[in-house]
Amino acid sequence: MSSESPVSLWLLGSGSQGNAAAVAWGERLLLLDAGVDLPVLLARMRDADLHPWYVEEVLLSHGHRDHVLGAAAGAKAYGWRVWATLGTVWRWRALRGVDVRPFEAGAAFDAGPFRVRTAATPHDVDDSAAFVVEAGGVRIGYCTDLGHAPDAVVALLQGVDALVLESNYDEAMLRGGPYPPELQARVGGPTGHLGNAQAAEVARAVAHPGLRHLVLGHLSRHNNTPALALASMRRALEGTAFRGVVHAAPPDTVLGPLTLEPAMPEGAPAGVERGMPHVG
Repeated sequence: MSSESPVSLWLLGSGSQGNAAAVAWGERLLLLDAGVDLPVLLARMRDADLHPWYVEEVLLSHGHRDHVLGAAAGAKAYGWRVWATLGTVWRWRALRGVDVRPFEAGAAFDAGPFRVRTAATPHDVDDSAAFVVEAGGVRIGYCTDLGHAPDAVVALLQGVDALVLESNYDEAMLRGGPYPPELQARVGGPTGHLGNAQAAEVARAVAHPGLRHLVLGHLSRHNNTPALALASMRRALEGTAFRGVVHAAPPDTVLGPLTLEPAMPEGAPAGVERGMPHVG
């Protein structure tokens, strides 16, 4: 496969009802999380014109249901190879019956043709991780379900061409919303989720001219809106080197493909590519 082949990214659902993303390099396909029931995941892959037989690798960020639900069934049906931390396997027992390659958060490894780098994330479950996937001269970051962003996570995300970044809640909506105080404290705590303001801080720290797509993910149905998340992020990125497109990932439909060439043609606008759906 030519290193000049484009790399494409799809979001196949992002939120508390299930999370999954796909990265394609030529005919090689990798999933980032598989947190929806397998029939639903397959239907969304069909909507994206992706074929489950082409999936070779599945990276699991952590062991919560909305990130792992369809992984074991997909591995049994299609031979997917699953990469997960031991804490994820311990929590989600269905993974013990499939081909799981364990990794430690903070490690780097090759998953088929994809180079994967990881960093530990602070979440209320053992051994959660953020990823950067490298293929064809393109780097894609995936960072979700963390209460704050340690220096190692920010360092991992430097220089990525596309980034899926959690922006779970609006602070005012969380405080005034339907969650009881103990759940508000969990969501907004240091091992909970990133709010819009925290996500904006991370984005400012990693903004650079080559970051062509910033996808805000895991938006809460009760404590956030796409409009609020997008507005917060766009304000934060004013005056930075960012020249790309900010997207809000829908919870249960497909976003993509976001297609990334290894090098932008001279004079081409950053972030906007022909035929690419985006928010705003």
